[in-house]
Amino acid sequence: MPPTPLLGRADEMSRLRALVSGARNGAADALLLLGDPGVGKSTLLAEVQRLSSNSRVLPLAGFEAESDFAYGGLQRLGRMLGAQLDGLPPRQRDALLIAAGLSDGEPPTRPLVALASLSLLASASEAHPLVILVDDAQHLDAESLGVLGFVARRLSAESVAMIFAARDDERVQLALAGVPSLRLAGLPASEVAELMTRLTGAALDPSVVAALVASTGGNPLALTELALEADPQRLTLTAMAQSPAPIGRRLEAHYTSRVHELSTDARMWLLVAAAESAGDAGVVRAASARLGLAAAASGELEAQRLVEVRDAVRFRHPMIRAAVYNSASDVDRRAVHAVLRVETADRGFEDFSAWHAAAAAAGPDAELAEELVGLADRAATRGGLSSRARLLARAAELSPEPRQRDERLVAASEAAIGSGAARLALDLLTGVDIDALAPVVRGRFLFVRAMSGLFLGDASSLLSGATMMLAAADSFGDDAPQLQQRALLHAFNFAQTAEHMMASVTVEELGRRFERGARAAPGPYAVLLRALGSLTLDPYDVAVPRLREAQAMLESVDDATLLEFSFCSVVPAIGLWDPDAAARVLGRTARVARETGAIREADAVLWVLSAVELTRGNPARAGNHMDQAAELRRAVGYADEQVVNAALLAWMGAPEATVQQIADAMAEAGWYGVWRMAAAALAIGDIADGRFPEAYARLSSLVSRPFLHTGFHQLTEFVEAAAKSGHRDEAEVVAERVRRFAQDCASPWAMAMAERCAALLAEDVDAERHYVASLHHLAATGMVGELGRAQLMYGEWLRRSRRRRDARHHLREAAELLVRVGAARFAERARRELVALGDTPADAERPASALTAQETVIAQLAADGATNAEIGAALFISRNTVDYHLRKIFRKLGVSSRRQLADATRRS
Repeated sequence: MPPTPLLGRADEMSRLRALVSGARNGAADALLLLGDPGVGKSTLLAEVQRLSSNSRVLPLAGFEAESDFAYGGLQRLGRMLGAQLDGLPPRQRDALLIAAGLSDGEPPTRPLVALASLSLLASASEAHPLVILVDDAQHLDAESLGVLGFVARRLSAESVAMIFAARDDERVQLALAGVPSLRLAGLPASEVAELMTRLTGAALDPSVVAALVASTGGNPLALTELALEADPQRLTLTAMAQSPAPIGRRLEAHYTSRVHELSTDARMWLLVAAAESAGDAGVVRAASARLGLAAAASGELEAQRLVEVRDAVRFRHPMIRAAVYNSASDVDRRAVHAVLRVETADRGFEDFSAWHAAAAAAGPDAELAEELVGLADRAATRGGLSSRARLLARAAELSPEPRQRDERLVAASEAAIGSGAARLALDLLTGVDIDALAPVVRGRFLFVRAMSGLFLGDASSLLSGATMMLAAADSFGDDAPQLQQRALLHAFNFAQTAEHMMASVTVEELGRRFERGARAAPGPYAVLLRALGSLTLDPYDVAVPRLREAQAMLESVDDATLLEFSFCSVVPAIGLWDPDAAARVLGRTARVARETGAIREADAVLWVLSAVELTRGNPARAGNHMDQAAELRRAVGYADEQVVNAALLAWMGAPEATVQQIADAMAEAGWYGVWRMAAAALAIGDIADGRFPEAYARLSSLVSRPFLHTGFHQLTEFVEAAAKSGHRDEAEVVAERVRRFAQDCASPWAMAMAERCAALLAEDVDAERHYVASLHHLAATGMVGELGRAQLMYGEWLRRSRRRRDARHHLREAAELLVRVGAARFAERARRELVALGDTPADAERPASALTAQETVIAQLAADGATNAEIGAALFISRNTVDYHLRKIFRKLGVSSRRQLADATRRS
């Protein structure tokens, strides 16, 4: 059985050799080989395996029959590396065992399984370089393909090379996004001539070779088939006649015609092998015998060079298998799957048995549908939500009863949205009759539809999301009180997103619904709903105790429960004017999300943390969180999706027109809360630059139309802008609001801001005590940026009061703090004040770092005391990679210890 030739692959082999060599030298990399059938992908993998004599080669092939079995491919890979399992961190080891169905426990997230797989490969590669060869990647199950893509993107300092081979397939390219690809084409004329001479034993005329190149595109498999079927004379006649060559669909038709020339038993035996697809020769032989096929049938097939039968059945090329299966009648296919169902069941292969049973079904089958539901449930226990979605969708197709069919489609959509496939979730809901659903199932339908719109960033869904979630909560009612409360919290999340643009519901209606929902069942959800209802409906002094109760709950719940609140855990702290507490809770939430592989939640929390750090006046830390979010997105293959915080861009001095354009686009898309943040940040930039009338104009609309807690910090900015632009009366009104807030919540930040407002409006004889009091309160917080601004304002007042020595001291303090937190525009304002005092300070810019974005994140995590393993878990990279980057960081910064690193990074 001649292999597809390697001719014409010099460039490709050079690149593959470099990968293998890199793995031996600890420079990990990955490559995806793409191309139509017959262009030699498998042959290249075989050649790489031959060249990898100094490495441990792990071959892995995708099987179509296994494509619906969660982590089936990864389980086969893991069997080769079982010895390294015990060396993994416990959480990662457990994730792999549960995913493989070898242990019970909480279903792991796919990113956690991926991190565990990366750690496993990194550990195994310490003894011998690893070369992982994945053939027919398009047939791997979604979970395994996603994990391997994740691993391929995170390889860095490991002795690992990964090479994938696949047909052009959207699913493969999505899962392996970010992995370099090499598209394989046909052979050039010179290589075609050499190939045909080798195969036919005779040299062909150059004109014949040119004709063969033109008709086949140089496809090696098509050329091989021609050479096997024709002698040189017939090839010449074929070329002269310009007959269609067997390539693409014609190649499949070519194989089909060959299959039809076989005996009936041989053709049926071949169909059994094609339907079994995993290549298990024992199952194929037993199923063929059950069908009464002659034992000699396989010999006929081998004589025709269509298959090779040893311990496994191997088709000479996947296109032969496709031709056999696709050309068979529906009756024959179902008959074959029926016997394969029995044979796989007898061997205890329950998953394969159910798959064959579904393929054998001629129409609705309630018993079989239940079997597939059980298979889907088993996939869920292993964290296989993608597989669960597909299996439940197939179960729905086989369900004879319409309501049960719709319920299974809803369950499939829930699994799809859980796996991040929002578009698939919406598609699955398309055929559901919502009016025929039971109330609780209708609530689940509405919940998934709303969340799908949120994940897809659909503007209409964002604006109507709160209304849809309220409808979901009403459908859950007393039958599912916790689901009702969860939907209500998500309604609040939609409200925060759309603010006053939300459709068909008012803030007051939301508040009343929160209060009613809090009574549905006791527990953490109820505590937070009571706080939200009070914040929405009650005077602030009445809401404060409820907010404190909610904040205490969030700080005391276990990690799993805290993660459930990731989208709204910041609300009580911000409502209490306590950004330090907000950063503390969000920081813990981000850590839990990363440790458990909840990347979607981690991404969202890091974004909110970035916003909170801007509230704390620390754009450097805000940028650090955005860098971490971008790094997580790269880990899961979303490298092209920009993680943008328009407010941060404004703080960092981006052109006003650019920030405004981004903010307006976000508002147009339904993200009005993001627009508010950007507008406030632009106003703060105006204040930093001394453009107080412009800041007043921007802030007036925000202050006159607040949205619950989201605008608290904008009040003090407004007072400064109004007081310094001739609008003292308005400044006094808003300053009084700030004073009452501070009186009711008594947070250090609120009291500091109340004192700042008072200082701005006081006569000179009283202003100083308010500035000093503001500094005193801020010293009790971790808000270094706000402390720097307070020092700046006091220093400015002292200079105007002609107290030059005192002014110089506070302005120098201000400049140092503001540079430290990256607030360059306020630092420049402090520099100008110092220049006016006769000082010649250094430029108020944060020192440019020689570190890359990833190195900056690693350095800061290490400076905060995280171990290599903890940093690896946070960034979804291996400990080897962390160690590699830390060595580079130490060298770049000229330090030799983590203590020195902490000083060098100037962490606030």
